[in-house]
Amino acid sequence: MKLNPSPYIQYMYGYPHKTAYRNFKGPIDLGKILNEQAGQEASLYFHIPFCRRKCGYCNLFSKAGCSGELIENYLNALRREAEQIAALTGRIHFNSFAIGGGTPLLLTVPQIEKVLDSAAIFGVTPANIFTSIETSPDQTTGETLQFLRNRGVERISIGIQSFQPEELKQLQRSISLQDSFRALEKIREANFPQFNIDLIYGIEGQTPQSLTKSIETALQYNPTELFIYPLYVRSGTTIQKRANDATYMQLYYTVQELLLQQGFRQTSMRRFVRNQTVDLEYSCGDETIISCGCGGRSYLGNIHTATPYAVHPGGISRILEAYITTTDFTHITHGICLSKEEQKRRFIIKNLLYYRGINRTEYKERFGSPEEVAEFTHLKEKEYIAEKEGYIKLTPKGMAWSDYIGQLFISPAIRELMTTYNEKEYYREL
Repeated sequence: MKLNPSPYIQYMYGYPHKTAYRNFKGPIDLGKILNEQAGQEASLYFHIPFCRRKCGYCNLFSKAGCSGELIENYLNALRREAEQIAALTGRIHFNSFAIGGGTPLLLTVPQIEKVLDSAAIFGVTPANIFTSIETSPDQTTGETLQFLRNRGVERISIGIQSFQPEELKQLQRSISLQDSFRALEKIREANFPQFNIDLIYGIEGQTPQSLTKSIETALQYNPTELFIYPLYVRSGTTIQKRANDATYMQLYYTVQELLLQQGFRQTSMRRFVRNQTVDLEYSCGDETIISCGCGGRSYLGNIHTATPYAVHPGGISRILEAYITTTDFTHITHGICLSKEEQKRRFIIKNLLYYRGINRTEYKERFGSPEEVAEFTHLKEKEYIAEKEGYIKLTPKGMAWSDYIGQLFISPAIRELMTTYNEKEYYREL
C-alpha cells in the first residue's frame, strides 16, 4: 500500500492502460476471438484521430494540422477494416455506437457520411442504435449538427474545459470563448436528447469562484451531463504545472456541491448526470467493445487490442502511416492477454469506481470471497468503501479519492509494463 497518497496521479478509467500493451509473439486470428464472443452484447467504436490543434493537456492519440489527402486515406482504411471485421461479427449484437477522437466533427458532412456508411456494414445505424459523437467548439457547425440529428445521433459531447480566458491560456487552448458560445448555442438549437459538456479543474490560478462561474455558464445551455476532469501533468504533454492537491480537493467539492444542488446525480468522480437522463444505469465494468480506426481499442473477453500507444507527433504519424497501409485487419498483433487475476483487478476497478459499486454475489461467483482482497480491508479502514444492500460501494469520501483507489489495484506486473513502456521503441519498429 506504499503508493503516492495523492489522488491526482493518473486517470483510472480503464485497466490496464495501453502503455501495458505489447506486441504479441505472433499474429492472433481475430475471427477465432470474435467467434468466442458470439451472442454477446457489444459496443462499436470508431476513432477519428485528427484535430485542428493540440491542447497543452492532451495526451490522446490525435494528430493536428492534417491534410485532406491524409484524412481521405484514413477513412478508406477505416472502411477496409470495417468490411473485414464486420464479416466476422455476424453473431454479435451491437447496442451502442460511439465516434471519438481527436475531433470527429473536423470531418466534412460527406466524410461523416462515409464514417456512418462504414458503421452500417456492421448493421449499425444511428436511427436504430444509441449513437454518440464528440466535437470541439471551433469544429461545430449548424449544418453538421442538423445532419447528425437527421441521421438519428442521440448524444453529443463537447470539450469546453473553461469559460475563463486566463484558465484557457494556462491550458494552452487557443479556442476562443466566442467559438464556445456559438457552438453551444447551435447544439442547444439542434436539441440532442443527450448533451455533455467537458470542463477541467485544477488549473493553475483557478479558484472555487472561477470554477463556479464556468459551471454556471455551462448550465445555461441545459446539458444532460457534465464530465468535470482534474488536470493531470502527464508524459508527452506540454503542461507541467497544476494546482496543489488541497486546492484540487476544494475544487472537487465545489463541483459536487453545486451540481447536486442543481439536480444532477453523480455516477463517478467525474460524471454528473441529470436524473431524467436514461443513461444513468450504464456501466462499462465488463464490456465488449469492437473498435475500428487507429488509436481505438477493442475489449474482447480477456484479449485487449489496439495499435501501439503514442503521444508524440512523430510516433503518431508513423502509427497512422502503418494503419493506412494495412491490408489485413483480421489478425491482431498488439495488445494484452489478461490472466484471471488481471481480469479480477479490472472488474474491481471498473465497478468500484462507478456509483453502483461491486455486486458481492457476482464477485463471489466469478472470483471468490471479497474478504480475501487485502485492499478492501485497507479501504474500509480509511472509510473509503462500505457495503450496502449487497454492493461494495465507494463512500462520498472514497468517491473523491477514486483515482488513488484505482492505483491500489494495479498489479506489480502491469505497473512494470506501464513504467517501462518506450514509445519511440515501438514506433521505430513499424
